[in-house]
Amino acid sequence: MLRQLKIKLVLTLAALALTAGLAAAQTPQVTLRSTDGSTFNLADHRGKVVVLSFGATWVPLANKELPALQKLADRYAGRGAALYWVSTNSTKPGAKTYISDAELESFARQNGLRLPVLRDPDQTAYRALGLNALPTLVIIDRDGHVHRKQVGFDPEQAEPYGEVVRILDQLLK
Repeated sequence: MLRQLKIKLVLTLAALALTAGLAAAQTPQVTLRSTDGSTFNLADHRGKVVVLSFGATWVPLANKELPALQKLADRYAGRGAALYWVSTNSTKPGAKTYISDAELESFARQNGLRLPVLRDPDQTAYRALGLNALPTLVIIDRDGHVHRKQVGFDPEQAEPYGEVVRILDQLLK
């Protein structure tokens, strides 16, 4: 009897772990607005590898991170990967981290970024993806599942996005 209870407990725990793993792999609905006014829906990018780099103009290393992100985007141009920078700056005039779309675009250009700039001023996507630090880069596979979250940016590394490159090469095979 005790043995049967142990077996049931183990099977129940295994099923729960499997279910939790599947739930964790599901990517939430993510809809963002671009600085040009268009709408970005993550669901529309199924079949592509998507990289969302969450940051803000006030993040200390943004001026080093953005050129590295553009270099990464250039490396994967035309290979089935879509890269975006997602600013969490406020869109409300008077707010401490406010920046207009035009100013955000100018900031991106001044820092060598040519990829699309998306906005998440209320941090809706940021929270939905379970993020808790800036900058954080999120890699989403072709099936729409979060494959990896990379927190931070180290410009002192020879290839700051070296691990990301390895992951993207693997996902794009």
